[in-house]
Amino acid sequence: MNTYFALFLIATFSSLTITPLIRRLCERLKLLDVPVDGRRLHRKAVPRLGGVAIYLSCLFALSVLPFVDNLLTQTLRQQSGDIFVAMVPATLVLFLGIYDDLRGTNATVKFVALGLIATLFYIMGGRIEALSIPFLGSVELPGTVALLLTVFWLVAIANAFNLIDGVDGLASGAALFSSLVILGVSIAQARPLTIVVALVLCGALAGFLRYNFNPASIFLGDSGALFVGFTLAALSVLGTQKATTTVAVVMPILAFGLPVVDTTVTMARRLISRRPMFEGDNEHIHHMLLARGWSQRRVVIILYAVCAAFGMVAMLFAGTGSNLTTLVLFVLSVAVIIAVGHLRYHEVDELKAGVKRTVADRRNKVANNIRVRRAAIALSRASDLGEIFEALKEMLEVGEFAYANAQLGRPDETALNLSVFNEVSRRHPLPEAELRNGGVFWSWTRPDITAEPVVGSNAFWCFRLPLTTGATEWGWINLYHSYDGERLLVDLNYLSGPFRKELSEAAARAFTAHVSPAAASAELRMSVSAGNTLR
Repeated sequence: MNTYFALFLIATFSSLTITPLIRRLCERLKLLDVPVDGRRLHRKAVPRLGGVAIYLSCLFALSVLPFVDNLLTQTLRQQSGDIFVAMVPATLVLFLGIYDDLRGTNATVKFVALGLIATLFYIMGGRIEALSIPFLGSVELPGTVALLLTVFWLVAIANAFNLIDGVDGLASGAALFSSLVILGVSIAQARPLTIVVALVLCGALAGFLRYNFNPASIFLGDSGALFVGFTLAALSVLGTQKATTTVAVVMPILAFGLPVVDTTVTMARRLISRRPMFEGDNEHIHHMLLARGWSQRRVVIILYAVCAAFGMVAMLFAGTGSNLTTLVLFVLSVAVIIAVGHLRYHEVDELKAGVKRTVADRRNKVANNIRVRRAAIALSRASDLGEIFEALKEMLEVGEFAYANAQLGRPDETALNLSVFNEVSRRHPLPEAELRNGGVFWSWTRPDITAEPVVGSNAFWCFRLPLTTGATEWGWINLYHSYDGERLLVDLNYLSGPFRKELSEAAARAFTAHVSPAAASAELRMSVSAGNTLR
């Protein structure tokens, strides 16, 4: 126990000492994170090689072990190979992160390099060899599947910590909570190697957090976030290779609860909105909390509490070996979904609206679409204005629109339009229609609406359909819907597609089939001589 305590103190004091030295070195060499885009929250250049300080602190604490001779060190010497399994790939990840901090690299190169390093970890003996499947128990994985799963886990967790490194102290604090969880589980499972590495990592992170908490004087950088994330992922694999099924599956997920949730939400958002998967944005969980007006410190403390909650549940599983794995994961998933829903992500809101459209409104929308289809069929059979207006009223009676008006006829052919209107009016009256601006104007109003304030009002939006056949214009129809009304439950594609096509062709038939040009001109002259005024 004294050795454990000494290792923690050595790692902590080493971090407290080395971190300011690395900070001064970065300032002297101008190795700074300069805020050159809107994604960064800091306003002045800050050193960013904090990962080097954490790595050196861990290395210094571990280097003391060969000079101590007790039962713990004797056990560790027998497992010295496992230390190299964890630390050699983690060291390579640190170098990759340093290169990214200093020179910059694209996402493809970074992921390929991390994949190769994770493959090295697998070759050296760090493997996920079994997986628990609900209702089936533990299943041994084939070699190829084990390799792919191990690589995916290491790369995913390393990048998860990199993704949440957007607020002072968040990534390092989350890593500290994850280290504590792995430490507690390792103690419960009596795994001295994992205890030692997790313990020195806790000390290094605790000392570093003194300088990384808001306002941070040094950042983790890619070197720190990738190194810490990869090391923790490697420890979770090594620490659960021979653990119980429940611990082996649940503990790693819960230990990295916040990074896993943030990464999952980020990938899901980008997939739904069809944005590049590896393009940065300002919509991570911490960004959404900052958008509420919270300070960085408040955001970090709240997310620390989330990490602590995940950690306590993980420790509960480690101590009890509960058989309720699937149920607890389901409950946690529901809780996470509800919490994320309150962050007001556009993608989440759209999914909710989509579910409502699919489940609650589908029946009404289907009925309305069928009504539009029937109106289109009726228009395809219409031969005069009366039949056209009857078909329009049948469609509008679904109640989705508050008001509609239409103007039918050939532009600049007033004589033709007048003749058609008079001919139809002699057969049956058209009370909703009149001659206006040289064409036949028609309107319809829903019974609960007063027509006068609709047109030009700021309370209604208008959907306008121009009526054409080829290059010939036959007028237009406007459909009005209230901004404050219920959501429109009719597919506009039906209106702008088959409905508009059939209405255009019906208007063409109505204005070309019954009146000859000579008769139309004669009727216009008679109307003018009689003193009729066309509005």
